[in-house]
Amino acid sequence: MNAVDQLLTPNTIKSRKSAKITKNKMALLQAIYAAGKTSINDLMRELSLSFPTLSVMLNELLDQKLILQEERGESIGGRKPNLFQLNHNLFKILTIEITRFTVMLGVLDNNSNLVTPIKTYGFKISKNLNKLSSFKAIIEDYMQGYPEIWKQCSGIAISMPGLVDEKAGNNYTFFYEPDFQLASDLEIEFNKTVRIMNQAKVNCMAEQFFGPLKRKNNALIIQLDWGIGLGIIADGKIYSGKNGFSGEMGHISFKEEGELCYCGKRGCLETIVSGSALVKQAKEDILNGTPTLIKLEGEEQELLPIHIIQAALEGDQYAIQLISSLGNKLGRAIALFIQVFNPETILLTGEFTRASSILSASILQQVQTYSMTKLADNCELIISELGDRSISLGLTRLFMNKYFEERLGLN
Repeated sequence: MNAVDQLLTPNTIKSRKSAKITKNKMALLQAIYAAGKTSINDLMRELSLSFPTLSVMLNELLDQKLILQEERGESIGGRKPNLFQLNHNLFKILTIEITRFTVMLGVLDNNSNLVTPIKTYGFKISKNLNKLSSFKAIIEDYMQGYPEIWKQCSGIAISMPGLVDEKAGNNYTFFYEPDFQLASDLEIEFNKTVRIMNQAKVNCMAEQFFGPLKRKNNALIIQLDWGIGLGIIADGKIYSGKNGFSGEMGHISFKEEGELCYCGKRGCLETIVSGSALVKQAKEDILNGTPTLIKLEGEEQELLPIHIIQAALEGDQYAIQLISSLGNKLGRAIALFIQVFNPETILLTGEFTRASSILSASILQQVQTYSMTKLADNCELIISELGDRSISLGLTRLFMNKYFEERLGLN
């Protein structure tokens, strides 16, 4: 049990009055967490509570060491207000980012402070359950290095590619078999609460709170790594669709009679606009003698997207052409989405943002060519500044949001 539950959930049977007080305190903690740092005046507006009532609750939470009183905020004349935030380390969350070929793990606290170092393992995700035991072994191996922290962890938050049904706790693309629930299986295995979300939507959560999208009401977040994913912010909220499957940008039909995609369809955007597609093309060209600084490594002739990106940044003409071509195709796809969603911002995230100087020019050219001028001119293209921490930051928000939703009966 975490520190919040320990203090706000007594062992005795609650009276109706004490239950109401507990729920009010939980709502107050949720409002403070949602804001990050906030003043008593903002909390009064958010919760519709009087100053005396709110002051008493804040003092009690301060005494219980559930919140901190931080440095004073900004003020237009007069005394600057005190700011409140959750105390550090009330919760510790094991965050796990699964990509097509790696697993990255790290423990963060409720204020997104890194508790343990991020570690990356090589891992090829499977469609069925034949790699699930290997995935569990990775979790065990990582947490064996931090036994005390593992005991304190409130739960596990996982981002994955594929069709993730967050409510059901299932991924219908990877680690899936009929009558099997991924989140439930992991909860039984590790005796921890488990949350699962599509990686593009996790990026949405990170960029909306920690990045430049906090004050944006309509935006598209495009993640370009081994695959390609889309997160949608509509009217200030993350749009998930009926089952949480919105944003499957990589699997729109983009090339008639094109290459077979792992989803079973042909000509998907991901087969021509992704790190996987770029690596496949580069391997073929290098083996056919194309001059380039890019080198195939090891007996298995391994090649990663970062190798192509690094070569391009070092001025390799072939690598620059590859990424520029990728940008052209991506830009045309983005132009279609601008026509449909009319966003104010397109944010690029993922490994290919390292080559943003090459990628952005190609994207913008295609957007200007294929989007209506009125729509394109009112939409900015920006690059994520969160870097490698984006997913772990978003996963922390996911876990904490779900915690408060369940305690307050909001889900």
